[in-house]
Amino acid sequence: MHSLFQMRHRLFYAGVVLLVIAGALVVAANRRANADDGLALARIMPKGALAYVQARDFSDLFARWRKSQVHDRYYASDSYRAFRRSRLWAKLNERLNEFETGVGLTLTEDVIAQMAGKATAVALYDMGKLELAFITELSAAQAAATPLLARKATFEVRTTPGGQAYLVRELATDGGRLRQGLCVATPPGKLIVTTTEALMQRALDNLGGRSGDDLLTTMAPTLAIADGFTPHDLTLWTDLPRLRKQVYFSYYWIHGAAATDLDGIEATLADVEFTGDGVQERRWSLTAGRPVPAAFTAQSQPMVERLLDAAPFAVVETLQNDAPERAARLAAQAVLPPLRLMIATKQLRLRDIEDIAGDAAKRGRYQRLDARFDRDLDDPNAPVTTAGKRPVSSSPLTDPLETELANLFRAAQPTYLARLGETVAEGGSPFVAFERAVAIRCARPFDAKAYEAAIARAVGRRFFIAGTMPSFEWQTLSSGVTTLRVGASLERCGAYFVSDDLVVIARSAAYAEQLKARLTAAGQPDRPAYNPSAYRQAVVRLRALAPGYRQVVRMIGSAGVSGLTPLEEDAVDEPVAFLEQNILSLLTVVEQFDTVTIESAAGEGRLFERVRYEFIR
Repeated sequence: MHSLFQMRHRLFYAGVVLLVIAGALVVAANRRANADDGLALARIMPKGALAYVQARDFSDLFARWRKSQVHDRYYASDSYRAFRRSRLWAKLNERLNEFETGVGLTLTEDVIAQMAGKATAVALYDMGKLELAFITELSAAQAAATPLLARKATFEVRTTPGGQAYLVRELATDGGRLRQGLCVATPPGKLIVTTTEALMQRALDNLGGRSGDDLLTTMAPTLAIADGFTPHDLTLWTDLPRLRKQVYFSYYWIHGAAATDLDGIEATLADVEFTGDGVQERRWSLTAGRPVPAAFTAQSQPMVERLLDAAPFAVVETLQNDAPERAARLAAQAVLPPLRLMIATKQLRLRDIEDIAGDAAKRGRYQRLDARFDRDLDDPNAPVTTAGKRPVSSSPLTDPLETELANLFRAAQPTYLARLGETVAEGGSPFVAFERAVAIRCARPFDAKAYEAAIARAVGRRFFIAGTMPSFEWQTLSSGVTTLRVGASLERCGAYFVSDDLVVIARSAAYAEQLKARLTAAGQPDRPAYNPSAYRQAVVRLRALAPGYRQVVRMIGSAGVSGLTPLEEDAVDEPVAFLEQNILSLLTVVEQFDTVTIESAAGEGRLFERVRYEFIR
């Protein structure tokens, strides 16, 4: 087994691959030339990549990463320890071991640093086979000094049909089931490494001037809708439909291959810039068949900005054709979250591949995730059965409160809404309250009496049986907030206030009063210029939210409900509890981040998002 030292110093290489896999993004024709100059390495990469990532100056970026506190905190975190024990890491580590053994070189961070030039790019072509191409800008002397070229005597010299030379070392990978050729070439000013011979030959042909097979041609439609694109520190492009078809994407992507937010997105381009006070990410998505959301108006923007400043967590978005239903659902969840049955909405993530003989065929193959999982995952001919799969529900249960509120909002005609929330410690107790609210802008008058009656009926259904309900009373406090009183007292059954055309519905009267005071006192925030195409804006104040979450996950962990058992009986590493170890350690890793702001805009055939991560000052 590799030592922790070896594994942590090879993580960056695997991290580059993961960045390509995760993936989750230049200009119109008159500005195309500048974009092409910044993506020159994409002209060398062959077509067919699932994803492409490039660094403007990989050597400098890698050096800054190694010196950063985030680097050290992550490697020391429980989250990294959990990842190191995951199946995904095991798969990557196995494949890296095979390449390292075949070449006689261990990919430590020091080795990567010696191979890191200025402009650098990686293109991924197959996840399971780990087919990729790596290009970096190095002088001939720098390339010759790399540890990889120091072992060139173990490689065979071959040439492309066009006469360009390259080195190849044939290797047995994937447990001996695949034959791959690790290839190296040093054309003037560059170092090229590929994991297949075909990719190397095509890359060298592109470098020699062959047109039509370069990845930049495939990226052209995305570049054409990416107004204002200029490559900065990191740039990522993905062919999302093909990426979603990869079996590894559906098995390891946290949202599953059927994530509806990705529907209709043909490709994405993302650019990341590191600055002294934070990180800025801009994303352009090429879309097809997606409706264009209505944008905020210039008149609504001042209220939108006040809502964003009203709570540590705030998302404001315009409403579309389903406006009454969406407003009703979020309002009901803010006051009385519906009691829904836990119904499976999709098939199990792991294919239930049966053993052919013996009692194992009755039990199912994956009672434990042993080495067969990796083998079957890579076998396109492995049989898929229906055993163990749950039926898919046609539709979730309908909450009566949501139905009543939908009728109410249909008359009020909501145009945009905000979801607001924060964590609040309850005095000296160990408990934390998750306060939440929804603010809805209505184009027509809001029927407050109908709302009160609907909430009263819902409270009766939720907390009382027939014949035992006490009298219901709505009381307007001095602050102008109206809250429900049931009998002597029943806390947290909802409160609301109406301010001009804005209706704010909160879980508790205390939180409604806080929001009313904040909205009244809010000044003019310092934000980027108004984007006339924006339909969603969000802010997450991590520093304000983190203490409450830390307290909650510690409580859950102390109750002994979040521990994980080792994947293998002979695992020597202790289990990593998901909440109080894995998640808590991630909060520590990113503790230098203060606020995350997100802006989403749309047009015909395109989406644009700007994400800003601000450091604590």
